[in-house]
Amino acid sequence: MPALSRIPLETVEDAGGGCLRLVCAPASLVAPMPGQFYMVRGPWEADPLLPRPFSVARFRTVKNEQVQLEFLLRIIGRGTRLLGTARAGIELDILGPLGVGFEQPPGDSAWMVAGGIGIAPFPALTDAIAAPERSLSLLIGARTHTEIPGFKDFEANLSGGVEVATDDGSAGFAGTVVDLLASRLDRASDQPPSQVYVCGPHAMMEAAAAVCRDAGVPCSVSLEAPMGCGMGTCRGCVIRTFRNTNFTICTDGPVTDANVIWSDQNSP
Repeated sequence: MPALSRIPLETVEDAGGGCLRLVCAPASLVAPMPGQFYMVRGPWEADPLLPRPFSVARFRTVKNEQVQLEFLLRIIGRGTRLLGTARAGIELDILGPLGVGFEQPPGDSAWMVAGGIGIAPFPALTDAIAAPERSLSLLIGARTHTEIPGFKDFEANLSGGVEVATDDGSAGFAGTVVDLLASRLDRASDQPPSQVYVCGPHAMMEAAAAVCRDAGVPCSVSLEAPMGCGMGTCRGCVIRTFRNTNFTICTDGPVTDANVIWSDQNSP
């Protein structure tokens, strides 16, 4: 059963690309799995009423076996604005860990494909799957270079390198990160990755899943949706799969095999 904890906010840092990193004070928590999420709410009144879901960006065990959580956010509405402008020392109500996290890759190479703020769960994933014998790569895309979130804090573990894509061509590959993924898979056709992990806008993940499916590469996606409870009660994050069945992101996901959601019949 997930636990509700009240934890002081330690720092709010610029994470690049218009994103912020929220670092919580160490607390007596159950350590999450990479890809799991928390419902987070600050000490405001009734507006907004509901907490906001955030993938855990990073976590570490520190003194006295306490766990320190980090979250990555981009200010897009009232809830994220209140969190992004919060001062160190305020107490956050945090419910979690929730949902299904990432699994270890089946082989010796894995690529992470991020659309903008979709990079959020990948530092924790990198920490968990990095190994001397495993090549890890990050492909990250944004509309323009000023919207690319930072990745310097975990780049050392990305032995396969980092490639950037921008829609306007202002940095790296000119095109979407899905275009970059297709190009890189074509270049690596004789030695494809054993696993691709994708997080970003829904349409971007569907397109990336189709590219991976065509290349015969396993693809896991980390889905996102507005949600009120994070435990399957409110039914606010239910989506329809290609089999016309309900998939509840907060309990069936957020991480799942892309083939559970999409099929060849509705490839982009």
